[in-house]
Amino acid sequence: MKIACVLNSNEITSEVELIVFPEAINKSEISRASNLYENSVVVGGVVENRNCRAFIQHRGLNRIDYLKVGTDGRTIGLDNINQIPVYEQKNICIGTLICMDIDIPDFSISVVERIRSSSAKVKILCVPADMGGEWLQGDILPFPKKYEGIYFILCNNIETHQIRCKSFIADTSGKKIVIQNGVEPLFAQIP
Repeated sequence: MKIACVLNSNEITSEVELIVFPEAINKSEISRASNLYENSVVVGGVVENRNCRAFIQHRGLNRIDYLKVGTDGRTIGLDNINQIPVYEQKNICIGTLICMDIDIPDFSISVVERIRSSSAKVKILCVPADMGGEWLQGDILPFPKKYEGIYFILCNNIETHQIRCKSFIADTSGKKIVIQNGVEPLFAQIP
């Protein structure tokens, strides 16, 4: 499975199966990517009415209904931890947590456990984010056991923070296999 972690559709130069955008991407960009790469699954976070709605879009339809739980400087959360932002298709299970929602234990653990319990061969957690540089530092996820068996893809916005968390793709053991240097797009092939 080929993955793209990008800021806009123009950064994609070949067919990919999964496209991950950051938090605060325009809905039109998700639609554009979905139209250009109609067989791809497209993930991103769109700001709506001071909240952020996650998209796992496939074949033109959003396959989940998830509004960001936590409140931060960008958006107001809804505190609804009863959402299940997970989509399964064939042998792939993709879940998403928007930005700081990875740090809300009751919610993030339930989403991760839902992904982990899937019978799908490939399990992925996508995190559309707008994080400062203090988040998820180092070459290994801070809590690798929490995400064990799940690919972890973080696509971070570049517009808000002077020092920001770099976008990355981590393998199922929590080791970052691709880390952004500047603002370049990331691509990875996973089994």
